[in-house]
Amino acid sequence: MLRTVWSAPTTDAKLKKRIVRTVIHEVVADIDDEASEIVLLIHWIGGVHTELRLPKRRRGQRNATSADIIAAIRQLVLIASD
Repeated sequence: MLRTVWSAPTTDAKLKKRIVRTVIHEVVADIDDEASEIVLLIHWIGGVHTELRLPKRRRGQRNATSADIIAAIRQLVLIASD
């Protein structure tokens, strides 16, 4: 049911944000220096947890945005408030 609503052409970004705010309790961000990653722990309503790891930008790294980061930001847009 949720997938149908989410994928419907009539479902706009505003409704998707409302859905995400309803199903996510909180997001905790941390840094894993050993793995050089940013760790996001998503606490869903109902008690399920999802861990998302993103590579940290290294010093001197080119200023281009990697595809992994773009994909992660697209996910975060759904859970972050404006």
